[in-house]
Amino acid sequence: MRKIIAYISSTLMLLPFGVFAASVKAPRDFKGLVGVVTDLISTIIVLIFALTFLVFMWGIIKNWVIKRGEAEAVESGKKIVVTGIIALVVMSSIWGILYLLQSSFFGS
Repeated sequence: MRKIIAYISSTLMLLPFGVFAASVKAPRDFKGLVGVVTDLISTIIVLIFALTFLVFMWGIIKNWVIKRGEAEAVESGKKIVVTGIIALVVMSSIWGILYLLQSSFFGS
């Protein structure tokens, strides 16, 4: 019985992926393949960008708002801010370079 419940629940959790895969059209040429790959990379970059921003904000809140006044927390907060800003700038640059390459080689 437990195996049946596990099978049904895993099938229901994976069902949206099958529906999404059915809606994606297979590329017919190299330009279409590159378009699919760059769309996938762009989506992944957006998700990583959002996750990085959330971690960045949590680090600020944890070290500067919750633990205010502690010298170690302030220094840790400064490191998180610098690292977060660098990460967000690098990710924005990668996203921009990807768009530039896609538009210059394959049009818009």
